Amino acid sequence: MFKKDIELIKCLHERYNFKAPLLDVGGLEEPTIADYEISINKAIHIELDDGKGLKFHATIPHPVQNDRYIRIPRPFSFIDPSYVILNPEYGDPYIEDLPKIEDFPKFNTIIMVSVFEHVSNPYVVSNALFEILKPGGYLINSTPFLFPYHPSPEDNFRYSPIALKRIHESSGFKWIEGDFHINYSSKLGIGDTNPQNYGAPQAVIACYALCQKV
Repeated sequence: MFKKDIELIKCLHERYNFKAPLLDVGGLEEPTIADYEISINKAIHIELDDGKGLKFHATIPHPVQNDRYIRIPRPFSFIDPSYVILNPEYGDPYIEDLPKIEDFPKFNTIIMVSVFEHVSNPYVVSNALFEILKPGGYLINSTPFLFPYHPSPEDNFRYSPIALKRIHESSGFKWIEGDFHINYSSKLGIGDTNPQNYGAPQAVIACYALCQKV
């Protein structure tokens, strides 16, 4: 999850007034928020002089990845202070199995952040989310378009806004809006621990979808 994901959802909430009960699928009680502005604030600025009147300027992004992460307890309490978090890492069922549970509750708002890339079948997951959403309710889905490989436990897909639109509309959702909303160039020094990329900094681009069950 990114700091900008929370900012996006706050902005959407101001416009659409999301209602409780809220379900955060794949979320955490205290998610680690990636704040890449820290890289800019802690960048190392260097000025070099060749002694002949020529000066060179360089900005080196802050190299310590861990300094970019902060923990935020229950980041969506501004919509529903007692919202439900379901995550298989906590022993909860997978999203596609939720509608099969007898008397499983329905929700007015469902948030899914940095989860959709990990599912095995996005169409089946979208269908399940449609089933557990109340009529008139909203789904907010934010997911990477470009991001280093990060299995949890799998890493299967990347999406564009039009791909999200196609998937969610196939489930019966009404498309409200969607676009790219995160774009960090590799110049910001987003480190990659994947040996296949030789540790080279990677760009990050993410998109979102806001859909409604009507």
